[in-house]
Amino acid sequence: MTSDTFVAPPAERVEPRFGSGAIAMFVFLAISAAITIVANTEVADAVGFIAVLIGTVASGWLYLQRSRHLTGRERLGWSMIGAGLLIVSVGIVTVAIRFFVIGDAPAFGLTDLFFFTTYVLAIAAVWVLPQTHGSGLQRTRMVIDGLIGAIFFGALLLNYVVSPLAENLASASITTRTIGMVYPFLDLLVLTIVMLVLLRRSAHRFDSRLALFSVGIAAQVLGDVMYVVSAQSGSFEDASPPYAINLFGIGAFFASAYLLRFAPTPREYAERTAPLWTVIVPYAPAVGLLVLFIVDSIVSESVDYILLTGTIFVGLLVIARQGVAIAENRAHIEQQRNALVSTISHELRTPLTAIAGFVDIIREADDSIDDDERYEMLDIVHQQTDYMSRIVSDLIMLARGTGSEINLIVREVTMIDLVTSAIHASGVAPQSVTVDCPPDLIGFVDPGRLQQVLVNLLTNAARYGGPHRLVRVSAKGSGLILEVHDDGTGIPRRYEVRVWERFERGPNRLNAAIPGSGIGLAIVQAIASAHGGTASYRTSEELGGACFAVTLPARGAVAEAQQRQASHFSEAVRIRPVA
Repeated sequence: MTSDTFVAPPAERVEPRFGSGAIAMFVFLAISAAITIVANTEVADAVGFIAVLIGTVASGWLYLQRSRHLTGRERLGWSMIGAGLLIVSVGIVTVAIRFFVIGDAPAFGLTDLFFFTTYVLAIAAVWVLPQTHGSGLQRTRMVIDGLIGAIFFGALLLNYVVSPLAENLASASITTRTIGMVYPFLDLLVLTIVMLVLLRRSAHRFDSRLALFSVGIAAQVLGDVMYVVSAQSGSFEDASPPYAINLFGIGAFFASAYLLRFAPTPREYAERTAPLWTVIVPYAPAVGLLVLFIVDSIVSESVDYILLTGTIFVGLLVIARQGVAIAENRAHIEQQRNALVSTISHELRTPLTAIAGFVDIIREADDSIDDDERYEMLDIVHQQTDYMSRIVSDLIMLARGTGSEINLIVREVTMIDLVTSAIHASGVAPQSVTVDCPPDLIGFVDPGRLQQVLVNLLTNAARYGGPHRLVRVSAKGSGLILEVHDDGTGIPRRYEVRVWERFERGPNRLNAAIPGSGIGLAIVQAIASAHGGTASYRTSEELGGACFAVTLPARGAVAEAQQRQASHFSEAVRIRPVA
């Protein structure tokens, strides 16, 4: 998924650091939270009210002040969060006046509209903040993932909190019952939004502002659940507000607001295939609810329709997610197919045009063309034919699959001779290549395939690097390391993994001015794997550009790899149907 659109604030790029005022606020909140835990109810309510009010006002004001230096959606989103916290402070003052003046206040009443408004503003603000701008299918899958998790927690919340609350509030007024029942469902919406935020892939190395805000929201949701459970009598006096948890959340809000002045560090991450756990996690809630439903049915000997409904809805969402994933994968395959056709057409059209042009000149020419010119044209035709042959050979090799399906003819080779042959075969000017290889170094390799590796790496160095290249071959124990360095700009971090995929050209994927099929590095990796070795990339410490390295194992390991290939080939021949 691609990174989010973000307009960088004009804040200085310095290391985030909390000043003395911020530290004083954290100490105040921590001491207040400790007092609410150890003190009696009267002291805890008084200290809790004051600390929550001060922390909320300070956080809301700081959000509004710091967001003034931002632009666009960032400014709007954080301003909405600040306004929401100030609205909460009005609700806190209203409840406090009624409680301390009248002596009691309903646990759920019209004053909760202040808190409901803040919920709505927080949800809208997070949605307004810069989000990922991937394809519609990617956004849909992300929303479904958030809904799966939210419904999982919502089913548990409904079953173990809302149902008992509804029974205990049966005798209360319609207003109290309605407001008391709205809280859990707003918590469900907030959980959905928080999960979407956590699933969001940012273009920043780590957006601590958004992470701290998510922590604050999660703490407030937990505090709401604990408050609703303790307030089932309908009276605030009988309720036990979890001040410590609320103050912890306010501390996270204050820290988030304080860090708005620091611009997040831009992130260059390596794009790679999603790990297995990210594929499994969205299906875990469905399994969890199903197991919980089965266990509950066995223990209670009855059907819990809330858990059953939650299991059904999560199961349907999982099926929908699978459909979206299939459509997304199909679109990716179609994109790869189009890229393949476009790339190969471009790669073959250039040499074909040259061949056709020179053949026409030679065929139609009269005596005005001497033998030297004719031989020069034929030499160009021969070079272009070799180039096309190489492309076709590479495609055939990739069509065979992994490195284990590449047949090797391994023998002892003098590496300096192999490097010299590869330089001449690559067409790169020999004077632009520095060779660092012991003259007596012997390798146990397939010389044709390894020459192909060096040719591909040298060609890439000539296309994307600067005027200087370095080929270094060294012994590692009884194995070999081959390195090709260049003095170009290197590969951006986000493409360091992707460039090894077939038809992937990294930052030059749309650059038709630089030729390339995007299969060279895939060939390198396949040949290295066939030898039982590995291929890797790093920034060159010698020339400052790219450095591609191929590590080959000892002679015995290569022989074992060759034996595995032979047995695989024999098995394939044995099971192949006879025509």
